[in-house]
Amino acid sequence: MRRTHADLIQSLVRQRIIKTERIKSAMLATDRLDFSTDRLYEDAPQPIGYNVTISAPHMHAYALEMLEDKLVPGARVLDVGSGSGYLTACMARLVQPGGKVVGIEHMPELVQLAIKNISKNGRSLFDDGVLEIVTGDGRLGYPQDGPYDAIHVGAAASSRPNELIDQLKPGGRLVVPVGVGSQKLMIYERSTDGHQVSERDTLSVSYVPLTDKAKQWRH
Repeated sequence: MRRTHADLIQSLVRQRIIKTERIKSAMLATDRLDFSTDRLYEDAPQPIGYNVTISAPHMHAYALEMLEDKLVPGARVLDVGSGSGYLTACMARLVQPGGKVVGIEHMPELVQLAIKNISKNGRSLFDDGVLEIVTGDGRLGYPQDGPYDAIHVGAAASSRPNELIDQLKPGGRLVVPVGVGSQKLMIYERSTDGHQVSERDTLSVSYVPLTDKAKQWRH
């Protein structure tokens, strides 16, 4: 087990998973100690209760790097299945000043957990209006704060997530695991004129399914 958060982040830099200084800085500022209680600095997913995990650090890094050029000051961002709040906090640090990140989670208990976690060392993100965590069905997105420059989904959609794609701004990008059983981390991007959506697959991944509250409890 790595001894410190800095050791963990530096390992991701050495592996070329973290490639940009901005992502490194955001992840260094967001210590796993505030978001998990077990095997804090291991590069592996950890349970956080409610049949949910905090993703492995390398998956957080991959997602941030895939969205890096969209996570800029002034951007509007949606994090679906925000869970512990870790990635949501990293994104919020990248879009300030002037931007806003909304984390949406269908478990009210996880909404409160994320707010508690982030507030340990990032209370100003809430106070400055850069970050909001809401309760809702993330499969439907959160159109009242859209459209978005970037959308990230922390659970696997069974098929192309059209409700979320529809909430992308022209030039906006969505990163989402897609598939049942065999999953790919997909990137959907709306053209700058807003009329077309391109898609490409990247990594083979294994995420819990994007589902509703009742099914999650039965999982």
